[in-house]
Amino acid sequence: MSRLPVIFIPGFTGSFNLPVLLDWRGPTLNGWNFPPFVDYGKTFLQTFTQAGYRRNRDLFVAFYDWRKPVEESARRYLVGWIDRAKKAANASKVILIGHSMGGLVARSYIQSPEYPARNDVARLITLGTPHRGSAEAYTAWAGAEPHADETLRTVFAVYLWYLRHIHPIQTELDKVKTIHTQVPGVRDLLPVEDYLLSGNPPQFKPLSSMISRNLWGEMANQVTAITTLTQRVPVTTITGVGFNTLNTILVGPPPDDHSLRYADGVPLQRHYDAQGDGTVLQRMATVPQANNLPAITVSHGALPDSPQVLSLIFRTLGITPDVLGTAPTAAPSPTPRLIIMTASPVEVEVEVPAGQPLAPAGVLGAGEKRAARRSRRVRARNYGHAGKALNLVVIDNPTAGDYRLMLHGTDYGHVTIGAMLTGTGEPPVLGGVGSTAAAEPMITTIENEVAPTTDLFYTCTVLSTSDIPQLQFDARSTMAAAVDRLGTAMSERGGVLGAAPIGDDRLRSVLSGEPAAVEAIMALPPAERHQAIDQLIELCKEMVGDDRDRALGMITALTQVRNEVGR
Repeated sequence: MSRLPVIFIPGFTGSFNLPVLLDWRGPTLNGWNFPPFVDYGKTFLQTFTQAGYRRNRDLFVAFYDWRKPVEESARRYLVGWIDRAKKAANASKVILIGHSMGGLVARSYIQSPEYPARNDVARLITLGTPHRGSAEAYTAWAGAEPHADETLRTVFAVYLWYLRHIHPIQTELDKVKTIHTQVPGVRDLLPVEDYLLSGNPPQFKPLSSMISRNLWGEMANQVTAITTLTQRVPVTTITGVGFNTLNTILVGPPPDDHSLRYADGVPLQRHYDAQGDGTVLQRMATVPQANNLPAITVSHGALPDSPQVLSLIFRTLGITPDVLGTAPTAAPSPTPRLIIMTASPVEVEVEVPAGQPLAPAGVLGAGEKRAARRSRRVRARNYGHAGKALNLVVIDNPTAGDYRLMLHGTDYGHVTIGAMLTGTGEPPVLGGVGSTAAAEPMITTIENEVAPTTDLFYTCTVLSTSDIPQLQFDARSTMAAAVDRLGTAMSERGGVLGAAPIGDDRLRSVLSGEPAAVEAIMALPPAERHQAIDQLIELCKEMVGDDRDRALGMITALTQVRNEVGR
């Protein structure tokens, strides 16, 4: 039986394409996927596939550049995905399912002046979409301090980490300006009704007097605009409730030292309401004149993959009870992940220790026995290009222990390594008021220099899901690799003894490959150790010959060792 193609539109940060997000590549429908370090969207696609839908035939994901205003995302991305879906399914109309910001992208398209000529959306279903905004957007837009659910914070933290190390001058000088220039889409998530309180006693700041305003949302929610939306396309909203959700913010005067940061007031207190999904209040996620289904107890980030939500979607689409049974009976537990990333011209390989996988803290089933894993090696995936590799290593259910990082330089430049844990079982808070804002994910970062053929080694130590991963330069392994290469180079030129005069017996032993020799050098007093490494650096310059990259690779590694152990 033929059916209309379904297009899922992810929420803010739900689309991943680093070259586009870092402005190395222009708008394109190619190269996108869900972020590789979260489970977002997987159950949604799996359930529709089990119901007989086929990816890229009658099931599509309309990935887009969530940094941009929703109007631009609709015009540059959603229209293209709709055309692709109609062609693949040989259909004249599609069904749009938008989560969070994705619902706003869909609305921007349907409410646009261009839509009547196309008239190709049969139905719109929104999941936790902030139709009237979310107060959580204020701290992200006005203060460059994103909060909200763990999935959003994780992806946004990774994006900002890469941005910070790709464009360090702009990012470090002014984080608020970075958000305003690089991620203007956040503004379209601001509330379109009064939500800031100030004064004593506190009173609402009129939205009309504020500097940070969601002008797109204000226009899109005019009575005539809503009528246009619901007359053009049947709209169904699915909302979550029962979780502490930011309602109002008590603010003080703006800071004196910044013209943009919290221009409408510095947050002093955050006031919460249980009538929301943890990110969007239930009343802000509905649409007048639409089919607003009764709210269910599902948190914001979990909405697309929730069995309850999937069942409601299937019923709304008229899928038969037999197919409805393919929906999962329970939402999957969060998967703890270790994320190791580099913004450097290097290739990365990680040696994963053997051991028992970590269990997410505070999650049902955390006490279940898990099979121990063997030691293995994982190669990073490069999301960048040869000159500036953007490497990611994602390790599901990491074990406690030391992870050995091996970096091989492919060009000259600065090497930056980051490590973080995600999916560690932060439970949404049910009910009540007065919760504190969620902390920004912590990314441990270490920096160094690299050259072509340089081999650098690091250790990433993971203790538990509640501890931040620690990064440390492995000077001994880096030293051993460098002198091994130097010994090989000298042998190629006539042997260690004949190639150059070496008066230090300890260096003779090191270059001859004696296992304990490197340890002996590293155990020397600082001044002697520094002198010995300097002699090795001079030998690199003298003995490698015309192979400049080979020489500089060894010299760079030895210089890092000398600087590290000399501290």
